[in-house]
Amino acid sequence: MLTRQAASLSKHVRSGARRIFYLFRDHLGIRRFRGHSFFGSLLTQPAVVADFGAHRGEFFAALRVECSISRALLVEADQDLASFLKETFGNQADVRHAALVGRHREATITFTRSIEPETSSIVRDWSAGYGVLNQVEVPTIDFAEALRQVGGRMDLGKIDIEGAEFEVLKTASASDLSSCSQLTVEFHHTAQSMRREVGRFCQRMRREGYGIVNAGWPFVGDILFVNLRRLAPARRLRFRCRMALANGLFILRGTFLCGAGLLKGIPWSQLSLP
Repeated sequence: MLTRQAASLSKHVRSGARRIFYLFRDHLGIRRFRGHSFFGSLLTQPAVVADFGAHRGEFFAALRVECSISRALLVEADQDLASFLKETFGNQADVRHAALVGRHREATITFTRSIEPETSSIVRDWSAGYGVLNQVEVPTIDFAEALRQVGGRMDLGKIDIEGAEFEVLKTASASDLSSCSQLTVEFHHTAQSMRREVGRFCQRMRREGYGIVNAGWPFVGDILFVNLRRLAPARRLRFRCRMALANGLFILRGTFLCGAGLLKGIPWSQLSLP
């Protein structure tokens, strides 16, 4: 009986904590669609958005319900999914069948299609772990070209490209990064060396004027970069405070959900992100 009561109490505590977390997250103006977080309060109305690794368009579909969008670019390397996006969204978005790559790459690249469609990637080792379906050559697009396609500025960019995000972001120029207001990124590699790579990239983004919120703390699957230089100086200071509160909220949530046992097994370099 005591065990059942304890389980019931634990369930109620977790449910209450979850409601409190969502209340504070919403108060901070953070929205989260398909595992990607961003500040809805920062989006220009109407907004220019880009979805790299659009898959079936779930993120874009949720975004357009809440936000006015003037221009949207959906980039998807899987031909079947790209065709689906064109049929689904018609003239609501520019759909590009291509793989997002780093600068100075060839016009096409080998794309490994996985048995699990969401894990298909130009990084073969990443897809191989889920079972390879086949390999095809697909056209490429780099970050600079994508920016030009949406008119030279991006209010929100979502990057979910199964391990290829490192090269894309490392080779993006400072001027390209300055043209973006928010980037919500899923980093896929979990090896310790790749965690250090995420840390180094975060340092670079800070130098470029970005603030960082790790909405998936203590992991790196949902990191938001906010270009503070695009904010007025007075608002910039207030927003730094808001981002600090957001990071504190996600750290508390992560600690509560993971527990001390799991946190002990995570390298300090990752615990200190963002």
